[in-house]
Amino acid sequence: MEAKAERLGLWSSGAVVAVVLLLGVVAPFVAYDPASAVDYDQQLVGPSAAHWFGTDGQGRDVAIRLLKGIEAFFLPGLLAGLAATTLGALAGAIACYGEGWVRSAVLGLMQLIDTLPRLVFIILVCTILNPSISLIAGVAAVLFVPNIATVVRRKVEALASEDYILAHIAHGFRPTRILLYHIIWLQCRPLLIRQATYVFGYVLFVETALSYLGDYGVQEPTPSWGNMVAQTRELAGAAPWPWLFPALAIVITISGFLAFGNLLARREEEALR
Repeated sequence: MEAKAERLGLWSSGAVVAVVLLLGVVAPFVAYDPASAVDYDQQLVGPSAAHWFGTDGQGRDVAIRLLKGIEAFFLPGLLAGLAATTLGALAGAIACYGEGWVRSAVLGLMQLIDTLPRLVFIILVCTILNPSISLIAGVAAVLFVPNIATVVRRKVEALASEDYILAHIAHGFRPTRILLYHIIWLQCRPLLIRQATYVFGYVLFVETALSYLGDYGVQEPTPSWGNMVAQTRELAGAAPWPWLFPALAIVITISGFLAFGNLLARREEEALR
């Protein structure tokens, strides 16, 4: 029964991930001009055949803005997840096998970054520099590197004395191949999958949170799910659809990516046993 529920969870969360990825690829090819999208004659029109998710307070189609809003976090989120896991795996390997000042420098840098409060530090960086989703994603990726490096380091240390690793060494396999392929790629892949999907979800969460603060998230007229919720929350009583659909999209996307990463990683871990 538990295996069936896990399989169902993997398929359903995988469907969410697949839909978001598909829409993320399609969205840049959909023509949209924020200026011409305003139509005050169509303010707060409810969901219909013409406007599937209704219109907002400026008469803009909520469904189209939802689709274009994926562009705000899609590529930055994917790149942040990839960068965090790659740098984290590299830092973990250096912390385990590095020597001298290089190892000390990496360990010291990881400890320093790990002490930073993530959301507060991102806000601070956005205050100093020109805020953008790319900046948010880049800083988030760096802030997650110590977490990933620590987990990779522990895994590498635990596997270094395993019989099959020692056998590879005895047969003359190159140390870099053993480390990068046999340990990090084959054995650490589940935890890297889990962390990559977590970072992706975190980028979307932070963009939403910063949009509530007004000046740090994606700015109008460019649509993002975060600013769609932030700018229409006052309409909650009179017309819920302008904020309800982006809010649901945020919750479903973050939950879907986290669940998919966790369940896929668990399946990978079971296959390695």
